[in-house]
Order: sequence, then structure tokens, then C-alpha cells
Amino acid sequence: MNKMKSLILSCLSMMLCMTISAQTVSFVPNWKKGDKVFFNYEKKETKKSGDETSIITASLVINLTVVNKDANGYTLNASFANPKQSGSDKMAAALFKIYDEITFDYKLDATGKLIGLADSAKVIAVMKEIYKKISKDDPMVSLGLGLMGGGAQDIYLTGLLDEIALIHSLNGITLEPNKTVEVKKEISTSFGFNIPASYNYTLESAKGTIANVKCSSNLTNEDIMPAFIDFGTQIASSMMNNLSALFQNEEDKEKVDMNTIIQQQRGEFEKKYKESFDLNITDTFNYALDSSSKWLNSLSGTSTISGKAENNDVIVVTEIKITKK
Repeated sequence: MNKMKSLILSCLSMMLCMTISAQTVSFVPNWKKGDKVFFNYEKKETKKSGDETSIITASLVINLTVVNKDANGYTLNASFANPKQSGSDKMAAALFKIYDEITFDYKLDATGKLIGLADSAKVIAVMKEIYKKISKDDPMVSLGLGLMGGGAQDIYLTGLLDEIALIHSLNGITLEPNKTVEVKKEISTSFGFNIPASYNYTLESAKGTIANVKCSSNLTNEDIMPAFIDFGTQIASSMMNNLSALFQNEEDKEKVDMNTIIQQQRGEFEKKYKESFDLNITDTFNYALDSSSKWLNSLSGTSTISGKAENNDVIVVTEIKITKK
């Protein structure tokens, strides 16, 4: 009788441990060098400003390969296939062609959290060559890139990791059912800059090896304003420097205090933002992850920017879908 009781208690203890383990899902990867995954990426962006509406659609295949693993984390290579973009934004469509040729390595820490590009200088050099080819095909794109200078380079260098960041956004997080975990990170915007934000993740269900997670974030105008002003100042400064290089001789350049002009530009941009902009950003995404392999199975969701810009009612809805092949 005592043996039977002991056996029953042992079984109950094991079942309890299994239940607790099943309730807690940790997304810390344990990949091997040489592991490969492929994802289909789709995006649809609808912009409404006043009476005008524009739609941009984009899709591509993202190929990821684990090229190194050590005590500090992982190095992955990203390459792309079948990039397609349609819509009225010629600059965006032209620059999307970068995925025809670009490939790069990026770093994750030991928990799988994204660190950044492994060699930014190398990627910048490749991007410059690709931009030269794009500029030859479209004079207006050439003018835009020329005026923006390093500003364009910084924007699209940051943008290269947007899709990658979504794929790895749950890495390093441990979740329990119906308990929300807050994670600080940057939110990508359709305006070309990122904003510090808080994301809330909730484990909604876990069946077998598939965990379903909901993510949400909300930013007010006060959250957005500092990043928007920094971005505007960066672009304005880059354009002014490039115009100065084009139209001033060396003697005139020595007379111009660019730092003073840049600060003036910042002040003007800040004033204009406060007078003409009132925006909010809301993100909602649903993830399905394989809690065994720690790879994303699928992601779908929307990022919505709404409010006033240049005194027009504005709404930008970006729908994103990522599916593991």
C-alpha cells in the first residue's frame, strides 16, 4: 500500500512538473552552425493624407543561415530572393531593388537578441555601389539620394534590419500564460526612422511545440516628437551640407558656421512639428513560434500611424505577414 501511495505521489509530482514546464515558454535558441531557414515576407502600406490615398505592396524571400556560434552568441547571414514592390512611391520602389544584390551578416547575443550588423562599413560600401546603379536608371532618384547624402545611407542601413528584427523579436524572452512581459526596443516607422518604445508580450496559448504570442505597443505624440525632430534635423543637415559642397567655393565655406545653421534648422523643425503634427502609433502583432526549434513559424499584424501631419488628417496602416517556408 505504501509503495502504491509513493508511486501515485511520484506520478502526481511528475505531472505537476510537466504542467509547470508547459506553462512557461522560453525563446532562447540553441541553433547549430549551418542551420538554414527561409521566410516569405509580405507588406502592404496604405497612406491616407487629406483626400489622397497611396498603396505600396512589397514581398521577398528571406534566407537565413547560422554561420557561427560561440559563447557570445550567433552570427547569421541574410540573403534575399524575388524582391517585388509596387506603388506610387518611385524612390521606395527603386531602393527596394537593393534586395536583388545585398547580403550581410548580423549578430545575435547568446539569448538570441539582435545586436546589429556584423560589419556596417562593408555593408555601406556595397550599398553605395548599388545606389550608383539605381541612380543611373532614374535621374530623380539620383537627385534625391544626392541631396540626402549620408542621411539616406543611415535610413536604409537601419531599414535593412527591420524584417530581421521582427523574425527575432521574441528571442531571449520567457513567457507564462496570460502574464504580460514588457520589453524595451525600437519601433520602426514608415517615415524612415525608429522610436524607442515599450512592447507588451502575452503568451495566449501553447499547444505541442507551437506557442501563440500577442504583442502590442502604443506611442503618443510626446513619445514620437523627439525622434521625429532628430530625423528631420539629420536629413536637413545632410541636404544643406551637400548643397554647400555643390555651390560654395572654399573661401565661402570657411565663412559658414554649419553647426549654427544646423541648430537653427533643428529649432525651426521643432517649432514646425509642434504646430503641424499630432501623431499616435499603435502596433499589434500575433506570433506563432516553434518552442522546440525557437524559430518563428508565422507572424501577422498591423502598425498604424494616425493623427495630423501638416494640418491634414493622416493615417498610415502597414500590414505585415511573415511565414516560414
